[in-house]
Amino acid sequence: MKPKHKSSRNPIPKKPPEVLEEFIGVFVGKGWLNQTIRIRCRERRYRISCSETGFIAYRINDHSGVSPGIPGWPVCFVTQEQIIDDSDMTGLTSTEPRVHDWLRFIMDDDLELI
Repeated sequence: MKPKHKSSRNPIPKKPPEVLEEFIGVFVGKGWLNQTIRIRCRERRYRISCSETGFIAYRINDHSGVSPGIPGWPVCFVTQEQIIDDSDMTGLTSTEPRVHDWLRFIMDDDLELI
């Protein structure tokens, strides 16, 4: 894991196509576009992926005894039409990162590849 540092990027509200373009640019720059990447971020495991049509962050269930049919759940996704975070999906306050957090973590390498 690289040292954490503050990003000067402010989460300015943007339209979904603009946010998706940012994710695509970052994933292209890392050579990750159209791949699924397993990461650890904030002591939790995730699968992240991005294509020309969308970005998704999928939380991996940490409970080893859980059925293979319940491997995890989506916590953030971005398409040309919408941006949805975990709290939007559940209607509850979430401890999962929001879309701008995901972009910053990935841009700043504030994650661990697993």
